[in-house]
Amino acid sequence: MSWKIWMVLLAMVGAGSSHAGEIDFSSADDFIRMEMLLKDDDGANPDHVTLSVTLSPQAAEHAQKISRESLGQPLTVSINGHPISTATVRSALGAQFRIAMSRSIAKKLLPTLIE
Repeated sequence: MSWKIWMVLLAMVGAGSSHAGEIDFSSADDFIRMEMLLKDDDGANPDHVTLSVTLSPQAAEHAQKISRESLGQPLTVSINGHPISTATVRSALGAQFRIAMSRSIAKKLLPTLIE
């Protein structure tokens, strides 16, 4: 299966900054598959945790719309109400993507993923 990968490295924008868009995913409703890579010493960012997700058809359509509207602008991705990352959108999100996050964010997010 071919993955359209949108790798997002943590680059949070200051609280006073404006951003073009925000997507807040619900892991219970929007994800049909999740995999978390906790450690990869050979990876590009060994200090980060990577979450790979497959979106439901409805969530994929919404993500594509929002990310398409935000091309070239910052977009904040949140999961279960936790801001994960803000990055400049280079292409529209697909139904499958990976998002890298710091270990501190992953520690806060993980309990909400398994509820």
